[in-house]
Formats: sequence, C-alpha cells, structure tokens
Amino acid sequence: MRIFGFAALAAAAFAVPAQAADLATIDCVIGKLKPALTAQIAKDVTRNMGEPSPRPTYDPAIGSGISIAAKECADENKWSEAALEAARVYTLAKLGQPIAEQAVTAQGFDTAELESQFDALPEDARNRPLTTTEMQGLVIASVTDEAKQTRANAMLLNKYFLFLSTVRYSAWQFSAA
Repeated sequence: MRIFGFAALAAAAFAVPAQAADLATIDCVIGKLKPALTAQIAKDVTRNMGEPSPRPTYDPAIGSGISIAAKECADENKWSEAALEAARVYTLAKLGQPIAEQAVTAQGFDTAELESQFDALPEDARNRPLTTTEMQGLVIASVTDEAKQTRANAMLLNKYFLFLSTVRYSAWQFSAA
C-alpha cells in the first residue's frame, strides 16, 4: 500500500506543470543590453516624453537588441515563451520609467502621489494593460490644480502611467508565465 502511495506522488510530480518564471531573473535582459542600446532607449524615451504625440516611436535596433538579450536570458533561465515576451515588454518600460518620472517631476507632479493613485486601482487592473477609461481616470485624478489642467500635462501623465502600468503588469505576467 505504501509503495502505491509513493508511486502516486511520483506520478503527480511529473504531472505538475512547470513552475512560473522566477521574478528575480527578469532584470537579466537589462544586464545583457549593450551600453549603446541603453543610451538609445534613453534618447528615444526622452524624445517621446517631450513630443505631443501619444504614440511613442523607437529606433528599430531597440526591439531587436532587447529580443536578442531576452532570448539569451530565456535560454539561461529556462523561461517559457510567455515569460520571454513579458521580459521584453518589461525591459523597455523599466528603462523608460525613470525618464518618465523625471519628466512629470519637472512639471511639478509628485511621483509618489501618482504611484499611490495607481496602487489604489483594483489588483486585476494593475495586472493587465489599463483600459482607456482607467487611464483617463488616473490622469484626471492626478491634476487637481486647475493651472495644471492642460492637454500637454494630460498627455505627459498618460505616458507616465503607461510606463508605470507596463512595468507592473509585465512583471506580473512574467511571474505567472
């Protein structure tokens, strides 16, 4: 009887799906990027934060460079395809977030307050890309000073929250992959 119990446990161990990716390894991609690529990301994010367009643009080398680094990390850490994709998205957002923080701070916004507003969203909203309505709600709630209620500030805050949201949900997706 005892042998059957061990056999059942052994069979169950092989039937368990692979573990989720270890969140401690997600920054592996950032560590593998060439300094010139990291500098290009900073340059493109800085430009994007200052432009009135809501659609960011990036040098094509950024996508390919992040993909190459992510593939190396995926091979080293045995990530699933879903974890690899989440790590790629996370990497660009993680490197862009400090630049976005500088941009909103320069316009007189407190990033701790902005982050608190984001953290007040329901967990399911923080673990996926925000809807347009959710993003608009965050932006509106962030500008209580009438003098700061400008289209430019709304666009800037939208970009900031996009970076913050992307870092958060891609890390969650990575750990769930």
